Amino acid sequence: MSANLNELQNATVGMTVGVIEVLCLQPFNYCKNMMQQGQPLSADPRVLYRGVMANAVNMGSCTMIQFAVGGSLKKLVLGGEQRTLKMHEEMGTGIAAGVTSALVGSPLELIMIQQQRKGGGSLETFKSIANPNN
Repeated sequence: MSANLNELQNATVGMTVGVIEVLCLQPFNYCKNMMQQGQPLSADPRVLYRGVMANAVNMGSCTMIQFAVGGSLKKLVLGGEQRTLKMHEEMGTGIAAGVTSALVGSPLELIMIQQQRKGGGSLETFKSIANPNN
């Protein structure tokens, strides 16, 4: 996140790097989740990448929000001054951006993990989470 970019530019960079990260790390995320739950592992790419769309939306939107909010907060803190943020300012803007993105990321992470465990599409998984007794 940069105070030198506008919100759209920060958001675009964030979304792009978030999606790239997911596409590279999805198999490791799958293995971690399955091992934590005592489930069998599969080398089938259709299984390894199950839930990748929810994960890409999750990580892409989270990093997009973090970059956009973080960049905006940095501009606000700087108030037009041309200086480097102090350590506590950098930490504060980063924490605020992370907390904001967690509001979006947590529900999407749940969808991805449930898809990995049970299969099914994103909409079907969302419905089963929203109506667990059906």
